[in-house]
Amino acid sequence: MSYGLTGACETTSDNITSTDGEYHQYLSHYNTPVLLHDIRSLHTQREGGGERLRTSGRTINTASRFQQQSSPYSNGHHSSSILNGHNRLDDTEEQLQLQQQQIDSDYGELAPDRPELLMWGLTKSGKTSIIKLIFDKMTAGETLQLPETKMILRHELSCGIHVKFKICDVPGPKTASLLDFDAYSAECTTIVFVLDATEDCSDSINLLVSSVQQLYSQGRNIRFEVLIHKIDGVHEPDRLERYSSIQQKVTVMLHECSIEEPLINFYLTSIYDHSIHEAFSKIVQNQMRQLRALENMLDLVTASTQLDKIFVCDISNKIFLASDTKPVESQISELCCDVVDVYKDISSIYGQNSSSVLDSMSNCTIELSIGLVLYLKDINSTTALICILKRESRINEALMEVNLNVLKQNIQELFLANSNYSPRQQIYPSME
Repeated sequence: MSYGLTGACETTSDNITSTDGEYHQYLSHYNTPVLLHDIRSLHTQREGGGERLRTSGRTINTASRFQQQSSPYSNGHHSSSILNGHNRLDDTEEQLQLQQQQIDSDYGELAPDRPELLMWGLTKSGKTSIIKLIFDKMTAGETLQLPETKMILRHELSCGIHVKFKICDVPGPKTASLLDFDAYSAECTTIVFVLDATEDCSDSINLLVSSVQQLYSQGRNIRFEVLIHKIDGVHEPDRLERYSSIQQKVTVMLHECSIEEPLINFYLTSIYDHSIHEAFSKIVQNQMRQLRALENMLDLVTASTQLDKIFVCDISNKIFLASDTKPVESQISELCCDVVDVYKDISSIYGQNSSSVLDSMSNCTIELSIGLVLYLKDINSTTALICILKRESRINEALMEVNLNVLKQNIQELFLANSNYSPRQQIYPSME
């Protein structure tokens, strides 16, 4: 793979305003990151670089491990090395796999303790269905046939390679009873409370408030993530009103219990759309110690390029591990989930059955009729970057690719900031 480099690069140490200790420790260990400043034009991939599809007004270009390509760029140069021939960006796939195995083993030693989420709420509120839909790949229709949970089920799960956690799925009470709640919540770090929006919410709200009060009286200010679930069963114009009513009732009742600032978030969710993935993405992000550092890194990339939005996504579960801090509409998240679905479908057709969905050559470009371009690029075998930019943006593809390679490497090594893992590849301000 060759990179024709044009434009200038700049360091961003002057732009870093974060006070996050972990992030600054990471930057000081790996020097200052270099981000691209002069981004001029975006070139579409050649027809030979992948399958070209057009569906529902969308033009799709895909290129992955199915076919290796080299792209000539406007300046006419093809440089396969940086500076004096060291630090090649086009590492062989074998080297990348060995490097990834080293990262995986190191991180496993560094983070043996995993956050534990307790799925809590009245019986038949949809707790088990959520787990099966997201992590066991059941369809929404299949989850309707699941039996009522009668015993405690503990799941060891992961999003991507490095974000690992436990979920405890317990039998829900039929009324607002806290029987066995202390035993269930003894080791949990977050409680995911599932509330059925199609039923009378009085018992669910009482159970939620009682649970918060019980833990607060024990000096445990645990975060509650409240899923106002099955919202598809509520008439669309009434959904926001239902959300506001439940949130207000809970807030008032907690205030009456002298609990002024509980750690509690509310989400509208359904298994029939992407809302459950979006909500669970926020829940997973709240378990990540590296979230602030990841957001800062993504902010630096979007600020130094013309990318409108960038996500780090686990393509297996469609969970967003991080994004830059620009506001985002839910429709954008749905588009990103669609990108993942399209890529996985094409990979299943043209890929090898024995290989993973993502590898070091994986990428996918989708051009939408609404004027947006969605670009997917691998980070490791389960995680990808999804970039969103406007079609008319003048971005140099070669420089964007170098920039994203640096980001890719930094994201993997962020999880090892406190280890003795070898430093990243360095890219200097001047390139030939």
